Amino acid sequence: MTATSRIFPKLQNNLTLLALASLVGYLIFWWWFPLRPYHNSLPLQDVRSLAPSLLAGLGYALLLVVLFGLYWLAFRAVQVGRAMPSLWVLLGTAVLFAIPLLQTYPINANDLFRYVIRGRVSSIHAQSPYAAAPDAFPDDPFLPLAGEWADETSPYGPLWELLAAGVTRLTQNNLLAGLLAFKGVGLLAHLTCGWLIWRLLARADAAKQRSFTLLWLWNPALLLMFVVDGHNDVLMMVWQLVAIWFWRQERPAMSGSMKLSVPKWPSLTLFFLLLAALTKPIALLPIPFFALAVWRDLPDLRARLRVFGWGVMGGGTAVWLAFLPFGSPLDLVVRLLREASSGPGFSPATLVLLLAGEWGQPITPEFIELVANLFRVPFGLLVVWLLWWGWRYGRSPLRAAADVLAAYSLQALSFRLWYSTWPFLWLLLDDENSAAPTTFRLRAGLWFLFTVQLSVLIYGHLRVNALGGSQLAAHLIGIPFVYLLPPLLAFLTKWKNT
Repeated sequence: MTATSRIFPKLQNNLTLLALASLVGYLIFWWWFPLRPYHNSLPLQDVRSLAPSLLAGLGYALLLVVLFGLYWLAFRAVQVGRAMPSLWVLLGTAVLFAIPLLQTYPINANDLFRYVIRGRVSSIHAQSPYAAAPDAFPDDPFLPLAGEWADETSPYGPLWELLAAGVTRLTQNNLLAGLLAFKGVGLLAHLTCGWLIWRLLARADAAKQRSFTLLWLWNPALLLMFVVDGHNDVLMMVWQLVAIWFWRQERPAMSGSMKLSVPKWPSLTLFFLLLAALTKPIALLPIPFFALAVWRDLPDLRARLRVFGWGVMGGGTAVWLAFLPFGSPLDLVVRLLREASSGPGFSPATLVLLLAGEWGQPITPEFIELVANLFRVPFGLLVVWLLWWGWRYGRSPLRAAADVLAAYSLQALSFRLWYSTWPFLWLLLDDENSAAPTTFRLRAGLWFLFTVQLSVLIYGHLRVNALGGSQLAAHLIGIPFVYLLPPLLAFLTKWKNT
């Protein structure tokens, strides 16, 4: 038994008390950062503007620590069998937590406003969000809320833009309704992911199925990202989970005299992975690992050609239909390339740039590109090595997906908070068959979500109130805190089945 368990034995054994205590924490978010008074005001708000003092920042940190602590106690209670919640209890408590969060201002990402504004490009102005930026419509009443992105086209996939157009067509000029609708999409997708995770863990023991579903549904970082901020990554993850479900379905097959188990619907696995990429292009990264695994697992060349032939036909049709209302996908490609090479911030690459500037190096666009390439080249080599590992030894594509998404977050020129959510889904399901309660990789992913949530205080409150506004000093603290602390804490926190 851990020290925390000795201090709070009754609390740890009572899931209802843990849920109620967590609900109080989320009600504090609503009270502290209400959406309605600020939803149509400029400038756009964030944690530091709504809670500007260093003391307020410490209070915010304490709130996060308490919520994550309650989450951990709940996970441990379920993991060791002291609580046995049903799926409906887990879903219901997640809805309970989300009710105040729906009315909470998006304090850590203001993309929610861009979802409304870019959705209106299609639904109100009848233009493609890949060809026309919001500032092409100067009379739009919500244009000032686009901020620094007013002159940028959409970086999202056509499936998301179709959904955004539908939402804004319904909400029209009601900004609050539009924001709440996108938050509702995030909540529904979060719950759907929880249900799919439960189904995917059906072959695990009951404690693991329940505790790992709780790890998703009760996760404070995910609730803040997907409900408070309404971030669209969670819809991408719904498609990825459906793809994993098809991947897990197997059927017997023969290869010569050898009996094999091969994927039952490999084409559908690849198809739903493509739908994830058509929602958000970062989802392209896991696809090569699954394609390689499909090719490797199928018994002969004829089966491989049949599967990939159907995949090309189905995938090509899906891409064509998805982009049909918007024109060529090349506009999106150009937009993504431009974003990948500009706007450094909150990343190891940015720390290198800041150190170089401190040492007298002019920070020109050419130098930024050079530093970005110094990180991209090892990332590319890692991708090649992971593909070779999968081909040579049959390493799980779920594990490779977690690796490549985590590596992308590490090498990105500009890191965003929601990047930390990308590997977690894959880590959760890759950990399913482990004999240990949790693997080092999953614990590192959980700590990463935690440190990333706290990092906003380093780059905001601490930088402004204690570091004299120095970005370099903030990065010297923030980069080790975000990237090095999680594996260290994962090594130190080896949880047991007691």
